[in-house]
Amino acid sequence: MIAATGVTMQIEPNTGQVPNLLSLGDVAQLLQVSKAWVRDHATRRNPRIPVVRLGGKRALLRFRPQDVELFITENLQRKEKVV
Repeated sequence: MIAATGVTMQIEPNTGQVPNLLSLGDVAQLLQVSKAWVRDHATRRNPRIPVVRLGGKRALLRFRPQDVELFITENLQRKEKVV
């Protein structure tokens, strides 16, 4: 489940329903970063956030909640034990 101020979604697998897509602003709010940071990491910088592009060169960017969750999980900084 993804939750941010004003944004809460639960993805139900195999329901056949299209989930609500998150906007650039939703993802920025969720990650507590700027919209520019999200746009950069959706279009050209690493680590990449998977994106759904709606339109041509100046496409609207939308994000699947499960892709954002996976991005967060894959990019967690875990502290290593110092022996």
